[in-house]
Amino acid sequence: MTGYLYVLALGPVQDFIAAARTTRDLWFGSHLLSEISKAAAKQIAKDGGKLIFPALITNAAELEPRSDPEAFNVANIILVELPEGNDPLVINEHARDAAKKRWRTFANPAKEIAKEVVDDTIWNEQIDDVIEFYAAWVPFPNPEKYGETRARLMRLLAARKSTRDFRPAPLHPGLEKSSLDGARESVLKKGKTFTKDLIIRMRLKEQEQLCAVGLTKRLGSGDVSFPSVVRVAADLWIRQIMNSRNDDAIQVLKKIEECCKKNPKIASRYSGTLYRNFPYDSAVLYPARLESMRMVPKERKEKSWTDYLDPSDRDDLTEIKRLTERLQKRGTDENRVTRFGFGEPNPYLAILVADGDQMGKAISSIGSADEHRKFSYQLSQFAKAAKGIVEGEVGHGCVVYTGGDDVLAFLPVDTCIATARALHEKFGELLEGFPTEPGKTPTLSIGIAIVHSLDPLEDILNYGRDAEHAAKKPDRDGLAVHLHTRNGGEPTRIREQWTRKDTETGVDGAAKLLSLDKRLDLWVKMYRDDDFPDGAAYDLRQLAEDYKAWKSDLPEKLLEKDVRRLLRRKRAGSGKREIETEDIPVLVSGIHSHEDLTRRAEELVLTRRIVDITRTVKS
Repeated sequence: MTGYLYVLALGPVQDFIAAARTTRDLWFGSHLLSEISKAAAKQIAKDGGKLIFPALITNAAELEPRSDPEAFNVANIILVELPEGNDPLVINEHARDAAKKRWRTFANPAKEIAKEVVDDTIWNEQIDDVIEFYAAWVPFPNPEKYGETRARLMRLLAARKSTRDFRPAPLHPGLEKSSLDGARESVLKKGKTFTKDLIIRMRLKEQEQLCAVGLTKRLGSGDVSFPSVVRVAADLWIRQIMNSRNDDAIQVLKKIEECCKKNPKIASRYSGTLYRNFPYDSAVLYPARLESMRMVPKERKEKSWTDYLDPSDRDDLTEIKRLTERLQKRGTDENRVTRFGFGEPNPYLAILVADGDQMGKAISSIGSADEHRKFSYQLSQFAKAAKGIVEGEVGHGCVVYTGGDDVLAFLPVDTCIATARALHEKFGELLEGFPTEPGKTPTLSIGIAIVHSLDPLEDILNYGRDAEHAAKKPDRDGLAVHLHTRNGGEPTRIREQWTRKDTETGVDGAAKLLSLDKRLDLWVKMYRDDDFPDGAAYDLRQLAEDYKAWKSDLPEKLLEKDVRRLLRRKRAGSGKREIETEDIPVLVSGIHSHEDLTRRAEELVLTRRIVDITRTVKS
């Protein structure tokens, strides 16, 4: 007998991750897929397989089942070395059973909660047909030919996935499809009346339909919740209050938190360690959203779960309105109670999507299973570090998924650039010993999209993925930042390749040699110190358009002189003074063409919006 190299791919990724209306749908879908993969990996290790990816042993704590956002993520691809004497058919069957069993630990309780409104026939048809399970294995008699054997194995897996199992789908004419992805029929009974408690618990819209996966996303894992995009957007405002040293203002925020704690119907509480300074949904902190929740329901086509709040719930919301007005407005109220003037929270946030570059090349250069385990271990260390970076003092955000070389996270706008830099540096540090080619190691491309919290989650995800794709072009190892405003129009887009180290050689060369993230930091400081006038960026953009028609033979220094002339005419310091003489070379450096000027103008326009979003309000 001989040993085998075995690979397993689980899915469907679309159903579990991509199809989502809320951040909890999104997080829990990725968590579901990870837990199912984890269960299969643990069973394979228990049966004698030696895990390569993930690089974990049988009793590793990371393989233990969990149902909260702190769980370790396992990718949906599992690579294993099966020593001599292990039957891959048996291993495969046991792994499949373990995956299905873990899926049911989430699905069955969800169905039990909603059993009165679930069609048993449709549910039973879908529940056993959810998990996609593709496996391949090849003999592995010679450990010295690991790279060649693994390449052959992955070609077999690709062939297996392209010959999918097409089982005849039961016909149910007239049944509505799931609102999340439209792929499966809804398991919700037609015409069934939902209880108020179930509607509020599911945050359900009246016309919304859910398949078995969608229902499990909403009700699986009990009361575990996940921060909304609104909570992420409000985090800067909350931190400003908590860091203000104004004890009276902090106590008012604590009173709002007590209102939310008393009535979980109006603001869901977040699980685990995330956002302990205000672990509740923050829609109640935005005046327009709060007022919408306080309104008595009116006749309309599609109702929201908020229409099922009762008068006592709205009394609690009225109390929150009084408290938020005290935090946000200035002066004193009609009772001469002091207000603190922090303003309203800004509704913008950032979505960060990161992906490793040329990982296939790095793996192809690996010559043994043990070396591949070391590579996998470093990836797992990055996943853990990334979570700490995003959710710790650097990012103040929340991770949806971090597994291997992939990261998906939501962040406040004021921390997103620094978080991207920290992730990029940590990735390079951990994978330094695994070359993609002589002298080069894997890099991390990162896309950031700054978006409005009221944008549909599907759009937000697409904006983040678009930014990540832009970061990879044309030369990988890039940072792309895109700004999408609520009022529409063409987004502002900037992109540049990362630089590992910044070198400064004096004022004249500073901006040219600084990386994009450091330049953005510099422009932010200039705007906040009122060293750069608001409209100058748009004038630079127009100047770039004027030079667009100049096809060739642009006289040397002409463009630079025009830029300098424009900047000297502009007034900083609220229109009271010229731009500082030493700042002009920094703003001009690196501009030698129409493209350079366009890029600088876009950087400054985007930075101006970041400053608006993150402007500190003083009480």
